[in-house]
Amino acid sequence: MFQIIAGKIISGLAAFSMLLLSSYQGNEASFSNYTISFLEDRMFFECKLENAFDNDFEEIFKSGQSIDIHFDIKIELNGLLIHEEEFRHCITFDPLSQLFSIELEDQGITSSTNSYEELKYIISNIEYSFEDESIQDCTLNMRAYLPKISLEALNREFDLMMLWKYNEPKLTAKLASEQYEN
Repeated sequence: MFQIIAGKIISGLAAFSMLLLSSYQGNEASFSNYTISFLEDRMFFECKLENAFDNDFEEIFKSGQSIDIHFDIKIELNGLLIHEEEFRHCITFDPLSQLFSIELEDQGITSSTNSYEELKYIISNIEYSFEDESIQDCTLNMRAYLPKISLEALNREFDLMMLWKYNEPKLTAKLASEQYEN
C-alpha cells in the first residue's frame, strides 16, 4: 500500500519537475464578460476567468501541493477606496482517491471532483457579493494572481505566474443601480 502511495507522489513530482525543465506554452488568462445585479443594498457580481488553466495546469494541480488562485477586489467611490477584500480558490489533489478538493472562499463552498474539466469550470467561476448602501455608482476593480510555491523535492521556488506569462488578469466595472451585462 505504501508503495502505491509513494509511486503516485513520486510520479506527480516527476511530472512537475519535467514541466520545469520542458518548454511551456503559458496561458492568456483573462476575465470574461461580467454581470452585476442589485437587491436592495447588496451587489452581486459574477464573471469567469477564461483561458487560465489549460496547458500545464493539470500537472501542477496533481503535484500534491495545495494550489491557490488569489483574487483581489477593490471598490472605490469618487476615487476613494471604500472596500477591499482578498479571497482565493484552493485546489488540493489526493493521489489515493484521485479527487480534487476545491474551496471557493467567495462563495463559501467546498466540493470535490475527479474530472479535470469540471475542476476548471468550478474554479474559473467567480461569484462575489457585497452589501453597502453607497455601493451604487462605485467602481469595482478585480485582479487574479497565482502564488510562488516551494518545491521541496527540487529545493527551489516556482512562480506559478510564469504559466500566465506574468500577466495578471484585471477587470474594471462601473456599478449602477440597474442590472446589466457587460
